[in-house]
Amino acid sequence: MMSQRSLPLSPRKALAFVNGFRAIMLLVLLFMSLLQGSEGQRLVDGGGHFNLWAVVYGCLIASWFALRDGKIAHTLQLSLAIVADILMIVWLMGMNGGVKSGYGMLLLPYLAVAGLLSSGRFALFYASIATASLFGYVGYEHVRSHMLFGSTNDLFQTGLLSLAGFVTSVVTYQLARVARESEELASRRGGEIANLNRLNELVLQSQRDAVIVLDETGTVRQFNAQAVRYFPSMQRGILLPELSPIVERWRINNHSPMPVFVERNVRGRQLGGRMVPILAGDLRGVVMFLRDMADMAEEAKRIKLAALGRLTANIAHEIRNPLAAISHAGDLLAEGAEDPATQRLTRIVRDNAKRINGLVEEVLMLGRRDRVKTETIKLSQFLADFLDQFGMAQPDAAGRILTIFHSTDSIYFDRGHLSQILSNLVGNAWRHSSRVHGAVCIEINHVETQVLIRVMDDGPGMSEDAQLHLFEPFFTTESTGTGLGLYIARELAEANDARLDYIPPGGVFCLSCHLAYE
Repeated sequence: MMSQRSLPLSPRKALAFVNGFRAIMLLVLLFMSLLQGSEGQRLVDGGGHFNLWAVVYGCLIASWFALRDGKIAHTLQLSLAIVADILMIVWLMGMNGGVKSGYGMLLLPYLAVAGLLSSGRFALFYASIATASLFGYVGYEHVRSHMLFGSTNDLFQTGLLSLAGFVTSVVTYQLARVARESEELASRRGGEIANLNRLNELVLQSQRDAVIVLDETGTVRQFNAQAVRYFPSMQRGILLPELSPIVERWRINNHSPMPVFVERNVRGRQLGGRMVPILAGDLRGVVMFLRDMADMAEEAKRIKLAALGRLTANIAHEIRNPLAAISHAGDLLAEGAEDPATQRLTRIVRDNAKRINGLVEEVLMLGRRDRVKTETIKLSQFLADFLDQFGMAQPDAAGRILTIFHSTDSIYFDRGHLSQILSNLVGNAWRHSSRVHGAVCIEINHVETQVLIRVMDDGPGMSEDAQLHLFEPFFTTESTGTGLGLYIARELAEANDARLDYIPPGGVFCLSCHLAYE
């Protein structure tokens, strides 16, 4: 049986195509039977026999239109239809004078259609049926005429017609096979191109830069979502007045193939980046990679701070051992010191060693910001434990810090990181407060999918100048501070996908955390 893949059409559509072709052929023959030649004879003759033939053929066509959706296999229906067509054409040929009438040539278009819709072996099978039918008819005519051997001319014409049938079947099948292979190749190539386009689109949209493809007239041909952020009216086929002068200069410079740095002010944004020419054959265009200069400066700052953090972490690690030796030596000297001057000097050594050790610990904590172990934390229990520990470290603050719960939700956070952040915020708040009962307050609120932890004190708050540098490393308003506390607190918050902000006026810090759904 023919496989569905070998057909350019589905079996159901192939049957509809064959039936349509047969109906058109019948209508043409009926029309020709109404016309007369130059000698007054009809173009298709046969009298009542032709009318009978037309009725039978019409019934066959109608029955196949009705049966094409039936339970009979589609391949079997197609084969029966082609065989019926061959027999009907041989019958028509017999009504009009046999092989010499020329009606046998009508077999060729039927065989051609069969070759287009079938596989190779079926095409040869249909040609063999046609050949057997032709020679069977010639043999029948010879027997009916009581001739032992038929006319050599009839046999020769029958042989030529049969050969033409085989050639037609084979040629049309080969053409159909080439067409099917070309169609499959085109479909496969089309799928590959579609996948490549999707991949290119994915790569294009994943770029952090605004990517804009322009032709040599400055018309937009392609862009990504980041470009829409800078150019809200961006769409294909338009001219961007902000970028057209750059493309115009490139065109005046004879389409220079070298990438160049470009800079442009667009709606208050200073954009900078590269313009890369595209010169392939007749294609002339440019690709622009643009970014906000402020974002670039911020990224450079982050990279610089990250490198500085790694450097300071390495230095801090190397400082710990000699610092421990200095602290131990200071303790030994303090034990044997009797005069006030020596005691004062040893106290200075111990205090400064302690301060340096605190700085080292904070720097090493910054190096561990990426070691996040997120868990669900119940804030009511966590804050109770935290304030107990804080009260032991700061005895004068024990029992004087209030907690106000407007929400009892849980959060996703690293327990150690949260303790480090709150230790810094509550410690700063206590130092700058009046230190009376309720001078420092921790308030919990719930806003949509965020849990807000506010640490407030009754102090004067930060000045406007200090607010500009509040979360920068090594910035401090105290002579004994390291300037890393708030910087580390924000870094640890961002490591947990949270955010730490200062809310003026007054001393209010807000930590926004993700709500944990229990």
